[in-house]
Formats: sequence, C-alpha cells, structure tokens
Amino acid sequence: MEQRDILLLGDAIIDTIMPISEFPTPGRDGLASTIKVEIGGAVVNSAIVLENLGQSTILMSSIGDDIWADYIMRNLSERNINVIHLIRKTGSTTGLTFIIVTPDGERTMFSHRGANILINANDINENIFRNAGILHISGYGLIQSPQYDAVMQAIQFAKKFNVDISLDTGLEPVLQNPEGLRSLLPLISIFISGPQEVKLLLNSSSPEKAADDLLAFGIKEVAIMMGNRGSLLADREQQYPIPVFPVKTVDSTGAGDSFTAGLLYGWVHKLSLKASATLASVLGALAVTVHGAGFSLPDRRKVKDFLISIKNFSKELFFLQNIEEVMNGLEKNTHG
Repeated sequence: MEQRDILLLGDAIIDTIMPISEFPTPGRDGLASTIKVEIGGAVVNSAIVLENLGQSTILMSSIGDDIWADYIMRNLSERNINVIHLIRKTGSTTGLTFIIVTPDGERTMFSHRGANILINANDINENIFRNAGILHISGYGLIQSPQYDAVMQAIQFAKKFNVDISLDTGLEPVLQNPEGLRSLLPLISIFISGPQEVKLLLNSSSPEKAADDLLAFGIKEVAIMMGNRGSLLADREQQYPIPVFPVKTVDSTGAGDSFTAGLLYGWVHKLSLKASATLASVLGALAVTVHGAGFSLPDRRKVKDFLISIKNFSKELFFLQNIEEVMNGLEKNTHG
C-alpha cells in the first residue's frame, strides 16, 4: 500500500542555542558555555522526526535569499526531506531564533520570523493534497497575512480532497489571534495545545473540561501537553492522563514538536490513541535529553531502544500495554 505524505505548514528557522547558568537581569550578560546552530522551527522539527521514523513528509514554508536559506535547503535535502515547497522570497531574510537554555532545561526564545510570514496563498500547490494523509498546521501561521492566507488556502485544499487537519496552537498565536484559532476548531481532526492556551481559547476550568469542550466541536483527538506533569489525550470514548518518563532534562527545545510527530505518525498509520500517546511520549522524552532540536531529535533506533528499556524496567502499565503496537507500527511503515 502506497504511503501517504504528511504535509506540514509553518515556519522554517535557524536556531542558535545558548546554554547559560542563569538568565541575566537587565543590563547584565548571559555567558553561554557553548553554542549550537541548527535548523529548527516547529514543523521542520516534526518533519525531521517523522522522516527519522520512515514517514514521508512535505514541508510548506518560505525562506530568504541568504546563506541561511542555502544551509536549510542543503541540509534538509541531504536527509531526504522534500524541500520543493520551501519557497525562496527575494530580498528577505530567513527566520532566526536565539534560544536561551537554563540548567533546568527551560528555554526562552527571541525570534525574527523573517521570510516565514511571506508565504502566500499562491505558493500552496493543490496537487500535493491528492496523496496526503494529513495536513498539520502551526498556529504561528495564523498570526498575520500573507501567511494566514496561505493557511486558509491549504485548509481549503485539504477539505477538497478529504484530508484531515491537525493544529498545534502555540501560546503566542493564541495571545495574538484567539478568534482566528477559535474559528478553525470545527475543521480540525487533531488539536494539540497546552493548558494556558486552551484556557485562553475556551475559558475551561481544567484540561479535562477543555478536552470535552474541544471534542464537542467535532475534533477527533485532543492532546494537551503539560510539561513535567505529562499530558492529557482524549477522544470521544475516553480521556487518558499520560505520565512522563523519568529522564534527565537538558533542553526542552523541540520536545513538543517531537511529541506532535508521534501523534501524526500514529494517525496516518492508524495506531490506537494509546499507542500514539506512547510513541509521542517517548519522542518527547528523548528530545529533552539533548541540547537543541533539528537533527539532534530522536530517530527510529533510539525510539526502539527506549521502548525496549521501558519494557524491561518500567512499571507504568499504560506504556507497557502499548509497546508492541508501537513497535509493530514502526516496523511496518517505511519509505525510500
């Protein structure tokens, strides 16, 4: 059976990661012990993880006409990631993010979104939706036009070809355009967010109530990520509180994007919600054990090794009961 592509629409960024001993007060210097420059952006991180798992992806984003655009195109192409729909915007700069990471793994970002906001409706190719398994949208694409128009065009094509839609809200998009995100809820199949975001969107009293409210819009799968408190996954049958794995947190950059990749993989390969949650949680846990995101994020071998270690040592029945389904899902689905 031919594998269907996962389409991802959002920002392509160059991340500069700087671990520091403490966040400086205004006027002081934050001295980094090391520095790491790599490809990033939420949908790019998710695409890299998906490709690492053997899942074909198509990225839709825009980049500048600078050396960083060349760097992105060259490095993604070397990893067999489809870059045909990364659009170069003449006279613009590629998005840049400076990420400050403190010893507890918390990261603070300073971003210039650059060319990302310039992708427009005409840049979205209808033909790629004909063999799509799902369209995943980053909420950052809904902050301003013309990127907002590109998202609306992609949604229109997705509906035309009966392609499911996934949305990861992000906090900043909810703060800047809550009505825009709220208006999309009836169109979404997978909704991924955090407790602060859903409270702002729905004024729900708890993550559990928010999940019920979201499912009432017709959403099929809800994931609310709660950091070191784990996550809550829900469908129309049941809610599942998901524990966290006891790993050493180095840097939380890319953890949510890796978690999202697990849910998308589970959706297109028809894993159960519990198995998808297990895969997503493993990917998120592995992501926090390294500095940075991008090509530092977990691959198939690391996932399998981690699953085996869970099977041998974990006492969490939720994960133990779903490991075989995840392992089988990873074995059966490869491309290239």
